[in-house]
Amino acid sequence: MEQLELQTLAPLYGGLCLSRHNGVVFVRGAIPGERVIAEIKEQKRDYSIAEAIEILNTSEDRLQPRCPVFKNCGGCHYQHISYERQLAIKEEIVTDCLKRIGKTDVALTATLAGQQWHYRSKAQFKLSGDGAIGFYKENSRDVVPIEECFICKETINAFLKKINGARFLRGIKELHILAGKNTIVYVKDTEMDEGRLDFFLDVGFDGAILENGVFSGNILCEFMIGDLTYFVSPQTFFQTNWELNLRLIQMLSEAIGDVQDKEILDVYGGAGNFSLPLSLRCKNITIVENNPYAVTDGKRNVESNKLKNVKYVVKSFEKAKESNKYNVVIIDPPRVGLSTASVTKLLAISPQTIAYVSCNPATFARDVFKLSDMYTLSSIRLIDLFPNTYHCEVMGILTKK
Repeated sequence: MEQLELQTLAPLYGGLCLSRHNGVVFVRGAIPGERVIAEIKEQKRDYSIAEAIEILNTSEDRLQPRCPVFKNCGGCHYQHISYERQLAIKEEIVTDCLKRIGKTDVALTATLAGQQWHYRSKAQFKLSGDGAIGFYKENSRDVVPIEECFICKETINAFLKKINGARFLRGIKELHILAGKNTIVYVKDTEMDEGRLDFFLDVGFDGAILENGVFSGNILCEFMIGDLTYFVSPQTFFQTNWELNLRLIQMLSEAIGDVQDKEILDVYGGAGNFSLPLSLRCKNITIVENNPYAVTDGKRNVESNKLKNVKYVVKSFEKAKESNKYNVVIIDPPRVGLSTASVTKLLAISPQTIAYVSCNPATFARDVFKLSDMYTLSSIRLIDLFPNTYHCEVMGILTKK
């Protein structure tokens, strides 16, 4: 493979750095400002992707990664960078997306950050044929065995140590562990004998469930949002950095202001992460969600907390019946952002305020631009839900012009 001496210029989303050498080169494993020897790994029509193999001019923010398999495991991307610089890099990426894609120059509000390590309440482990547990190597199906994951909750690591390499794991290809007030395990992609589920209870899990729905013990993971009980099943998306998620919920609530007499629409509302606490102080709230597991969990949460002003619309947002009665719309779409039909529907509803939570700054910026004829981005904030990775969560408040 060709090797080049490169000067890295700026951070890019995806854990890459921008460089130039007879065109654009995206460099993995470098920190902006470093000079490196990089090996070309992929040659595309308009750019190349390279891997830093030697650092010639080391950044003062470069650290020894805490995890021994950091370079092989595909889970983390920034462990070699000081946490302060990680945040600065993410802020630079978000700002660049807003300017370049969103055509707007709104300054970021102070970043919301929490603990750097042991924050994840859910881990999706891959298993090798002999029962060793780990994660896939980046861009491959090769399992990198681990003994501990430094971004997972200590509870998850304690169970990992109990079961790693155990004979009853053989034949299992994937395990999801969820740790809240209780700890449950979801066994995915396996021909496993249902009777073996009890092995998981024997080592201390509160419940275990197979992908086909067969289960043993308690299969709902319990969290708290203030005084509200929040249950999720393993197949439902939830914010895995729970401590910071609680602060995000509070931040969003404060940002949309007084909603005592207002109608709120929560799009991609899941099991009610934002809706449940807001229902305590708004007139009515409608959740649009079409994932059946999330809907089941959400309706259970509404009932168990005795909430009377929350209802579900079980459809995609594009197919949901539009109404302009909503004063506030909360929208938390998947990584791809809003479809053209969703943008059109949002403009037709025309709420006074849109609270847009996004896990992709590029698609967020694109959607802000699409909404810009009717809405102004009045504030934008980075929430670092995923330290040591390149993932950027942002929350923007858009106000009707």
